[in-house]
Amino acid sequence: MKITNQGLCSIALLTGALWGCILVEKLTIAHARADADRALSEIRALQLKKHILPAASPVERPKRARPALG
Repeated sequence: MKITNQGLCSIALLTGALWGCILVEKLTIAHARADADRALSEIRALQLKKHILPAASPVERPKRARPALG
């Protein structure tokens, strides 16, 4: 059994295509993460610009005295 020259070239071509796909995937993920980080920082900046404050914590109501029965 022998690998022909044509078979060897096709293996090399397919291996190069696979590495190319892996590289493109890594670059796409890096760009997506950078875009997400940029979007989150813009959201934070807009919230600070509008002076959005968190809701106040609830105030405890004074307890009413119940009339005693009997």
